[in-house]
Amino acid sequence: MERNFEKLAGLKNLVAENDRVTDITDPKWGHPDGRDFWFIDPALNIDTHTLYDPETSAEDKLALGNKRQKGYIDTWWAREHTCEVTKHMAPGCPEEPETPCEVWVVKPKNCKPRKNRVLFYVVGGALVSFNPNAYPIERMCEEHKCIGIVPVYRLSWQAKYPAAINDLHAAYAWMIDHADELGLHPDKVVLSGSSSGGHLALSTCFRLKRYGYSPRGIVTVSAQTDDREKDCYSTYTGIWDSTEQHDALMEYMGRNFASNRVGPEAMPNHATIEDCVGFPPSFMHQSEMDPDIFNNIEFYTKLLKAHCFAEYHVYGGAHHNNGVFAVVKNCGEPNELSLRVASVFDSNIEDCFKYDLRRPWVVEEYKAMIEEKIALEDKKRNQREYGITPERQEVLNDRQDSLCLELRSERVSIELELKEIRERSNN
Repeated sequence: MERNFEKLAGLKNLVAENDRVTDITDPKWGHPDGRDFWFIDPALNIDTHTLYDPETSAEDKLALGNKRQKGYIDTWWAREHTCEVTKHMAPGCPEEPETPCEVWVVKPKNCKPRKNRVLFYVVGGALVSFNPNAYPIERMCEEHKCIGIVPVYRLSWQAKYPAAINDLHAAYAWMIDHADELGLHPDKVVLSGSSSGGHLALSTCFRLKRYGYSPRGIVTVSAQTDDREKDCYSTYTGIWDSTEQHDALMEYMGRNFASNRVGPEAMPNHATIEDCVGFPPSFMHQSEMDPDIFNNIEFYTKLLKAHCFAEYHVYGGAHHNNGVFAVVKNCGEPNELSLRVASVFDSNIEDCFKYDLRRPWVVEEYKAMIEEKIALEDKKRNQREYGITPERQEVLNDRQDSLCLELRSERVSIELELKEIRERSNN
């Protein structure tokens, strides 16, 4: 099958939509104030596709991937930085202890970071590219007066799932373990990522949940949430369509692709409603023409049903890796639309830092705590006090009975909530 970027290579103002070529200079295309941002030359995607093309050998992928990666990273370190950027090595996570992960720490030079704030940013790139030059990480750190943590995770041509999640887990654990020397607080961590970076950030949250970590919030752009392609929006958009997404996720997932064998740590929308209970406050940004938009909406709905704090923003006329990406990528000159979108994006990150919108990770843990309190108070009820009258002892017993009644009532409420969550999950 000839892909859209191959058909359109060399053409400047055209995108493919449902196998039709559309002139994006037509005012009907996208938002009139943002048309320049809706388009990225499809030819840019040709090399990227080679890295997840099933007809490309593993040796060729490794050679091309290493060459591209070296170019991106050399460019990053050679350029003039507005922030102080240092390189560190995090030991492997418990799931893969022998494999360390490189971590970059970004600290603003021109402004003092607000106390303990940190942005854990996951760079995107179709799961096959790591190009920090394409994302204004330093701008975001300066804008929000925070320290940036950028994990250099393994890509699909290097290792399959769960390698990337293991690396992000390792980087997060290292960050928490070195919080004092880094000048941050474990309670002020916000995750963010775009495209595959958004997908990995969401999936990593499920891993962090399992290990007891509680991020302050998460803000994503055009994240992929499902590999099973149900209700997949098939509109061809020139730079990223359902065909490209299928191939990229298949390369990442390997034998687990489109399988129910894996849970939300692989793909967020594999989660049940019960899995989502206590998920971090989530702000999701998506483009109308993104092939994964309906899967995103399904995942967002699960968050709401699990009583999580969540917001979802959709931008009309925009396609994946553009439109909204004008906010987080260094492309073009700002206009009124891009500035408005950037304002929403930045306000979401700021809300995560400013407010604690989190709900309990796991309701069962709260239930267990209540039951422990009940057992303790019941024990006190049966203890006899010396040196007091029988009347005084009866008063104390009544108080204990009243306290235990309140605790048992709270336990019943929790059990009802759990039952409701499980019923919604099964429907």
